[in-house]
Amino acid sequence: MTYRLKPDLLLQSVADEAVILDPASGRYYTLDDVGSRMIALLQEHGSIDPVVERIVREYRVEPDRARGDLQELLEQMAGEGLVERDPPG
Repeated sequence: MTYRLKPDLLLQSVADEAVILDPASGRYYTLDDVGSRMIALLQEHGSIDPVVERIVREYRVEPDRARGDLQELLEQMAGEGLVERDPPG
């Protein structure tokens, strides 16, 4: 499954963090450095597997932990309406 940020969101990097603004609701969200990196990689690659591979290399964590943390972040963001899931295929 692939994910992508909704196109109407504004994303701004601030130091090692990211701020996401939803202009429709006026709400904003912040991501720490790891979450920010995950989302940047997701925008670059679109799917989970390459993001997990890079997070494992860059942060020296176990693949299961990287995948679990990424999926948790994406589910939270999907719940807030910040990312869209693309069906497989």
